Amino acid sequence: MRPPFLLACATPPARTSLRSRLSVPRLKLSDPASRAMCDFLHEPPLTVHEDASLEEAVDHMFRLGVRAVLVVRDRSVVGLLHAREAACSNPRHLRVADVMTLTDDVPAIGWDTLCEARVSDLIEIFDGTGVEHLVVLENRSASSSSVRGLIDRERLERQLSSPWSLRAGTA
Repeated sequence: MRPPFLLACATPPARTSLRSRLSVPRLKLSDPASRAMCDFLHEPPLTVHEDASLEEAVDHMFRLGVRAVLVVRDRSVVGLLHAREAACSNPRHLRVADVMTLTDDVPAIGWDTLCEARVSDLIEIFDGTGVEHLVVLENRSASSSSVRGLIDRERLERQLSSPWSLRAGTA
C-alpha cells in the first residue's frame, strides 16, 4: 500500500468560483499534455476531509460544479471522491471515507511523464482505460510523492477545439 500523497500547493486550499473552474484554455492534440492539467501550484485543489458527511460533500461539489474532489486527512491525500460514486450510495448516513477511491486505486501519471506527453497521449490513456480522472504525481524523494494536479476527462473534452476523436484524427 502506498503512503498518502502530500498536496502540492502554492497557497492553502481555498474556495474557487464556478466561473474560474469553467474557463479553460482551448487545446489541440499536438499541445503539451501539461496544459490540460489543473495545476495545484497555480489553482488551489478542491478537497474534502475523509470524515465529512457524504451528503455535505455532494452538496459542496454541486455548488462548485465539479465532479471530483481530493479526499484528505491532515495535508495528505488519501483518496478521490467522484460524484458518480456518491450518486450510487445513500449519502445521508455515510462518510466520504465510506465511498471514496483509495489512493492505491486512483489512476495516476507522473509529472515527468506528463511533461513529455502530448494531449493526444492523454486521449489514448482515457480511451484505453475508461478512467475519468488522472492524478498527476510529482516525486519529492525516492519514497514520497505529492499531488501536483488533476486531469479531468470531461474538462479535456471541453478544452479541445474539435470533437474528441482519435479515430477521426481531427483537432
